[in-house]
Amino acid sequence: MQREVLLLNASEEVLNVIDWKKAVLLLESGKATRPYSYGIDYQIKTPKGKYSLPAVLMLIQYVFTPKQSNIPTRKNIFKRDKWTCQYCGMKSRNTHNLTIDHVTPKSRGGDSSWTNLTTACGPCNTKKGNRKPSECGMNLLNKPRKPKHMEMQLANASSTLLEYWSRWVSILY
Repeated sequence: MQREVLLLNASEEVLNVIDWKKAVLLLESGKATRPYSYGIDYQIKTPKGKYSLPAVLMLIQYVFTPKQSNIPTRKNIFKRDKWTCQYCGMKSRNTHNLTIDHVTPKSRGGDSSWTNLTTACGPCNTKKGNRKPSECGMNLLNKPRKPKHMEMQLANASSTLLEYWSRWVSILY
């Protein structure tokens, strides 16, 4: 049986998607509860009948989670830029087709920060070379910026988590 449950922290921020067995354990142990006024349930068949399991659970006590997404790694830059070359707009989920470009080259004083790193395809990165975009007639589609924590959290999320998140938000608003 494939039933997944969205797990929220006590502050209602998304933590993870868990399987139904772990969700039942959290619910029955009193560590999690159904969010107030949330009505979407799964029906789990048991030897004693049907068990009603909410599609979203909220922890009773707040769990501190480290914020790991504020580091401008190669993967995080690709996610921020949605796997798209910021010069020509080519999209690719294959990391062999994409590179990381320093908008202001390191040799000219550029650093490796969120605001100076961007996604580029091989041909655009080669064309730009050791110059600034304005010097070679290239324009950025989006100015590089440091993403907010929630943006990176959602970028790292699976499609299942995003589906549950959208359901959760639609109920709230």
